[in-house]
Amino acid sequence: MLRLAREAITEFEAIDARTFLQRRVYQTSLAWYLQAIGEAASRISDEPRALCPDVPWRKIVGTRHILSHEYDRLMPEKLWAVLRMHLPALVAALDTGTAKFPQRGH
Repeated sequence: MLRLAREAITEFEAIDARTFLQRRVYQTSLAWYLQAIGEAASRISDEPRALCPDVPWRKIVGTRHILSHEYDRLMPEKLWAVLRMHLPALVAALDTGTAKFPQRGH
């Protein structure tokens, strides 16, 4: 999840809102990232989720379902908001939460 969120942010770093809203290819690409993040989130068990309480797990998985089943109804403005507001917040929450994970080999 963290890798995908960071990658999505980086991929669209140089894209402005106007260009994003005009280019369907950017919107569908971001939708793919969000679906992949949602799929990864659905596979995280309760224990690691509890260590990341600021991650909106249900919303992330729910977004994946919406994008998968209503792909023809992408809302570019909402995708842009997710990219610029929610993904950076997700990265921060995952960084904080994963720092609490037990270290391997200790």
